[in-house]
Amino acid sequence: MTKVRQCCTFLWMQDVNGPRRIVFARPYHCAACVGEMVRSAKLQRITISGSMPMDRVRSVLARQRPDLLDRWQRQLRAAAEAGFALDEATATVLPELLEAADRALERRFRAVPGGTLPLLAESRRAAMQSSLLGDFLFDAVLESCPEINVAEQRLLSDALAHASVEVLVKGAIEREQQKRRRETQKLAKLAHDLRNSVTAAWLAMDLLQRKGMTLDSKPARALQRSLARLRDGLEDSLIDDILSAGGLKLSRVKLAPVLDEAHAQLGALDKKVKVLLQKPLRVLHVEADARLVRPAVSSLLRAAVQVARPGSTIRFSALPSRDRARVAVSVNDCRKLRGNRLPDLPSLNFARRAARAHGGSVSTRVSPGEGCEFRLDLPRVQPH
Repeated sequence: MTKVRQCCTFLWMQDVNGPRRIVFARPYHCAACVGEMVRSAKLQRITISGSMPMDRVRSVLARQRPDLLDRWQRQLRAAAEAGFALDEATATVLPELLEAADRALERRFRAVPGGTLPLLAESRRAAMQSSLLGDFLFDAVLESCPEINVAEQRLLSDALAHASVEVLVKGAIEREQQKRRRETQKLAKLAHDLRNSVTAAWLAMDLLQRKGMTLDSKPARALQRSLARLRDGLEDSLIDDILSAGGLKLSRVKLAPVLDEAHAQLGALDKKVKVLLQKPLRVLHVEADARLVRPAVSSLLRAAVQVARPGSTIRFSALPSRDRARVAVSVNDCRKLRGNRLPDLPSLNFARRAARAHGGSVSTRVSPGEGCEFRLDLPRVQPH
């Protein structure tokens, strides 16, 4: 007899020894499908065989637990020495597996107790589903090929257990990825709105300075530093947004307009420096995602402004370098950084990640005298 209650199917079966047994199954199939399986002689034999007492086997596993754990650790060390070390979590999986096996040997098909943590409840329901389907397939093979020997039966059982883990883990990972994609989309929208707000704030400060309002005060400088850190962090999140939303969209990007735009958008500076844009001697194209190239060049300029002394000159341009196109930004008079750690400038984080995403690189060097230079290399489209 089959009863359906709250999306769970309870199968009432008569054991060969007389007492009734209840088999709990979380119906990832519909109730009608489960009912059809119940009426099958295969499932009846599975249920009856699953009712056999296994106390002797449970006792053996309990006595052998310390030795099994020691043998498992030695086997993992041998695998690591052979060159195919498994992840760290594998070392801790055996104790949990022994506890789960003990529960399954006592009674595989049982209702999950009320109050069980959602993670444990879902894992036990998934195990029951896998066990029910594994038994069904195993019995179907025996029915079709009754002459298989004990060794073949063990190999079949191992293969079904292996396949069930693969399918269940794949499903869990797919669900987790879907959840992360939804969360990433929400964060991407929030980051987009924040980037627009920060851009508006920078434009407002630039407009105030152009109208003659002085921003050379402690509160104004603190505001500029805060906006700069917020801008750098939001720009860095742009790469994650792009990669999680389908990856890079490569196209031929002409560098000259990108340099002009970066020069125009440099905005208000908190120090008096001269910025000179040197037009490239030839037309240069890179194979890149335009959404990342523009802010990467801008971040290179901001890094130069950050280290430039008042009154210094910043020059930047683009030039070919073998199979790369290089955007170079040089400062003739750089202030000293602790340990001369030019690569550690926060402004370079975005440019560095954007370059790596395209197979390029960002480099820095200290020029003779007091100068310094920042370079962004990207794959170049060769002229025909």
